[in-house]
Amino acid sequence: MVTIDEFSRMVSAIHAAAITPEHWIDAMTVVRESLNATSSGMIIADDTSRMIKCASLPSDAMQAYSDYYRTVDYVLDAVERGPVGVTRGGEALVALNAHSEFNADWMTPHRMNDGLFVRLTDGPTPTCFLVASPRHTESFATPERVQLVNALIPHLQQALRTHDYVSSLAAHAGDVAEAVDGMRHAVIVVGPGAAVVHLNSAAATMLALRDGPCLRDGRLVAGSASADAEFQRSVARALGMTDGAGGQERSSPGNARSGNSFLCPRLSRGHPYVVHVTPCATGENRTPRALVVIVDPDAEREPPERLLRRLFGLTGAEADVACRLTRGQALKSISEELSLSIATVKTHLQHVFEKTATHRQAELVRLLLNLTP
Repeated sequence: MVTIDEFSRMVSAIHAAAITPEHWIDAMTVVRESLNATSSGMIIADDTSRMIKCASLPSDAMQAYSDYYRTVDYVLDAVERGPVGVTRGGEALVALNAHSEFNADWMTPHRMNDGLFVRLTDGPTPTCFLVASPRHTESFATPERVQLVNALIPHLQQALRTHDYVSSLAAHAGDVAEAVDGMRHAVIVVGPGAAVVHLNSAAATMLALRDGPCLRDGRLVAGSASADAEFQRSVARALGMTDGAGGQERSSPGNARSGNSFLCPRLSRGHPYVVHVTPCATGENRTPRALVVIVDPDAEREPPERLLRRLFGLTGAEADVACRLTRGQALKSISEELSLSIATVKTHLQHVFEKTATHRQAELVRLLLNLTP
């Protein structure tokens, strides 16, 4: 009979695997040892195959199953078609086709022709749980083992739900991080004290220059003392922080969170950086975050010609004229560089106006400069 400590160890291992899938093998090992079985595993089905997370099954047996025997596994077929959450004995399941090659050539040689089987999830591609053992005179499905597996079922099901939820969060976070990383502006997420939580590639490149904003001991600081003081005040407001005892910052649910924008001087020649600090939405009881976006006015903002051609159907010549306008070139300069008459350049420009639904050069330039993120 399994003790309370052994049962607790099994449950803890199962829930640990929900967060760290690599631990499923460890969890199945604990279950196998506690039930004195040959093997224990999770079989996760998809549209074309079954993925096995199994303890103590030789690699050659798993390979043979994946290559062929999964296609003739009538035992698991029966479990997957059965009711969810019902523990079924291996003896009765094997008897469904006891003389099959699957039983004779795979289950019996690997001492898995008895045990307990459960369908854990619903849907056309269910996940199943098994505890396998060789056939003995006495059935493996004793009342004590069935009772133990029944007690594990809700924990296994909850672990699978937790795993799916964590996986979806990770996928969503990955999508957001990838999207932010593709932005041309420096984007940085900070916490209290301007401690950096995340930054995109543009931010990493900018901060490495140390031409204004930079990292110091994992915290974001501005270039000059006055700019940094403004920056720290802006971050505090965005986080909803106030001065507490001894000048220490503290947060309060009642504090209003607000954004701010200011100029940050750069050490080299050029226009100062434009820094925007805004609150980040966070869940209840979570550490507040602020979003810092740093814009370099001197950075090249010309949209690529291929983007203009794809979005507006411009010809190569029309896209070339449009791009030159965004650089501030006059029509005469464009005609001279392209060896075109002023009339031809004006014709290209008129076509650009029509295709972009704009009417004046200033309106066109404003549109084109805001196309890329």
